[in-house]
Amino acid sequence: MKRKLFTKEEVMLCTYIARFGRAQFDEANIHFLENRSLPSIKMKVANIASMLAEEGFETHQDISKLTGKKQGEKGRKTNWDIVSNLVDYNQQELYKICQKTAKL
Repeated sequence: MKRKLFTKEEVMLCTYIARFGRAQFDEANIHFLENRSLPSIKMKVANIASMLAEEGFETHQDISKLTGKKQGEKGRKTNWDIVSNLVDYNQQELYKICQKTAKL
């Protein structure tokens, strides 16, 4: 069975949660974009949080990090091309982009 890749909009919203937490929206909001399972979205948020931390960026304290690798090993950089373009935005700027793009 072929895996359904995350869309740019989903990755953007997951990145927001990884960086700034769930106060504005959460994984349930992302679920409605592509009807993706909540566990899959939560894992994507954790993977993005891990990538951000590995690259020296802060993540929200309530978001766990998951690489799928042993401690000390670097995780994959899946969707890093999208995530890396979002790291320079502050919380308000990224939220506005998320609102416009995903129609929250």
